[in-house]
Amino acid sequence: MKTVSCARCGKLYEYNGISDYCPICMQYDEAIFQKIKEYLNEHPKATVIQVATDLDIPVKMIKKYLREGRLEIVEAENFFLNCEKCGAPIKTGRYCDKCARDFDSGVKRITNEAATNIHNRKYSEKMRYLDKSKVK
Repeated sequence: MKTVSCARCGKLYEYNGISDYCPICMQYDEAIFQKIKEYLNEHPKATVIQVATDLDIPVKMIKKYLREGRLEIVEAENFFLNCEKCGAPIKTGRYCDKCARDFDSGVKRITNEAATNIHNRKYSEKMRYLDKSKVK
């Protein structure tokens, strides 16, 4: 494992491949998320500003949970969260459905091309017999 600094507090910790936060900040982050989750169970369809104000949580944290796909905006018209590629309004995550599909098909195309190239190269390599008696 590699040692990295926590994105929240800056302390060094052993990166586990899951979170950019140290274990202490990860617990804090999860506690904040649980607070939001409980609030939304009691106040369905609350706005981002209502949640941030009532729970005294920065809007930035709520946006982070939306980007992670842990929360979703329920309104049909949304001007708070936009696709990182094309700018279209989205309800959760980082990309709209169209950009996500485009990205996915691009990755599949590149993967298939790479597999084809490896397969073609694998069987088209030229060989020769090495006569070890001639090697000194």
